[in-house]
Amino acid sequence: MDEGKVLNILLKYKLINLDQAHEARERAKATRQDVIKVLEDLGYITQEQFLKVLSKEYKVHLAEIPENGVDPSILQLVPADFARKNNVFPLKRRGRILYVAVSDPTNIAVLDNLTFVTGHRVEPLLAPEDKIKAAIKKYYGEEDELSEVLSSVSEDEIQVIEEKEESEDLALQLAEEAPVVKFVNALIRDAVKKGASDIHIEPFEKEIRVRMRIDGTLHEVEAPPVSWKNAIVSRIKILSKLDIAERRLPQDGHIKMKMADGRTIDLRVSTLPTLFGEKVVMRILDKGSLQLDLTKLGFEPDSLKKFEYAITRPYGMILVTGPTGSGKTTTLYSALSKLNRPEVNIMTAEDPVEFNFPGINQVNVKEEIGLTFAAALRAFLRQDPDIIMVGEIRDEETASIAVKAALTGHLVLSTLHTNDAPSTIARLIDMGVPPYLIADSLILVLAQRLIRKLCPKCKKPFKPSPERLKMIDLTPKDIEGYTVYTEGEGCVECNGTRYKGREGVYEVMLVTPTIREMILDERPIHEIRERAIEEGMLTLREAAILKFIQGKTSVEEILRATMEA
Repeated sequence: MDEGKVLNILLKYKLINLDQAHEARERAKATRQDVIKVLEDLGYITQEQFLKVLSKEYKVHLAEIPENGVDPSILQLVPADFARKNNVFPLKRRGRILYVAVSDPTNIAVLDNLTFVTGHRVEPLLAPEDKIKAAIKKYYGEEDELSEVLSSVSEDEIQVIEEKEESEDLALQLAEEAPVVKFVNALIRDAVKKGASDIHIEPFEKEIRVRMRIDGTLHEVEAPPVSWKNAIVSRIKILSKLDIAERRLPQDGHIKMKMADGRTIDLRVSTLPTLFGEKVVMRILDKGSLQLDLTKLGFEPDSLKKFEYAITRPYGMILVTGPTGSGKTTTLYSALSKLNRPEVNIMTAEDPVEFNFPGINQVNVKEEIGLTFAAALRAFLRQDPDIIMVGEIRDEETASIAVKAALTGHLVLSTLHTNDAPSTIARLIDMGVPPYLIADSLILVLAQRLIRKLCPKCKKPFKPSPERLKMIDLTPKDIEGYTVYTEGEGCVECNGTRYKGREGVYEVMLVTPTIREMILDERPIHEIRERAIEEGMLTLREAAILKFIQGKTSVEEILRATMEA
């Protein structure tokens, strides 16, 4: 609340005199404290006295914040971040009126925003600031570290310098300011805690947007003032050993951080010049969160059996397909982890190496110096390998060498970008691999997607309509005897996203003698697909439907994840 307004109200109601007002103003300025806190510390007023005159002045009733028994549906109307940032707490609802505890009844903008956010007419009730904070902490949970850092520093703690004036020395100085250091550290720790895979810091004309990719979806989090943008980017550049003076070109770097629990987190950093400054994306590589147990990735029992059979073959080629971010690398790492034994020589070519594994020879592909996937593969064949993993088959040369390696006594694992398992055969033919070589070398193709799991704390059982079931090719009879679920309202457990964690859905096509003959005969892909289904292949859509029947996911998530399958 504006300091001048506060003092004028107290003078009007004769709670303080002019000398006391002047003393409080000077002390508040010197100590950077709230003037009300200063007046209370000096013993000139009590909190109760201040609230009473505020109530009279603005004709706002005083609020009673209950010790317990606040309706969860009321709490869900006001997001936790909004409540913390604006120090407001929802108390009760009467029809379309929402009664909210506030400490500053003059902040009309907050009340207007609250009306927009909740869709209700908002009626403010006056309560002490500390009691509102205590209620927020009790009912919404502890404030995350990021919000705590942002609420504990003011914008003017960072010196604002025009970009054209900012030298390298000044950029370094700003990057070392305590609030910036705290913010960057808190941002990374908060992202790791929430299980985010990426952090996006995006500068716009009048704001910075900060987002985290959690379970495959970007979620906005509390952002610092726009005046901090250069200091934040410079801080991240220092940590990742990038050139802080270079703002015209993209740069790539790497950060290694030790967490409080002893874990070491790697971050891949990418900067990109945009219209209003440099955008930063940090990819979080947390080996501690990497699931390498094939039995826990989401395979259906029969699909897992086929995949485990394939990876134990002495030679041949296994291909994992799917779009970027569908979990292909995790599947391959899990397979290699199972195969990693002292008597086996495993070699991988990756772009880049995401996690290092003891006992596995991993190579970072560097196309700019000629170390391509194809060049790495050729070198591997002179290194007496048993198992080869190629990050991606991108061209005819890599495909040809991989197939020949699979035919000469090596087990080769790699990835491709196709929508389903049978389409992989057409893709290899398009790359110039003859059908007879595909038929002789290919053991198995696995297509996959990642599907978000409903939050176990807030998901709700429901009875879907026949029309809704029809969207995923089901009828009411198909789900008789099963409890299926839909999205809940969001809770602390899932950070309000309604989903928590992801699981793979897999389409596993084993190359049987019949399918091998069909490849040799160059039969159409749709015929190969039909034959694979006859032989027991679960399609991606069918695998996703099983997750729905098991109560793990929603109709909407099935449609999103398997739209192209």
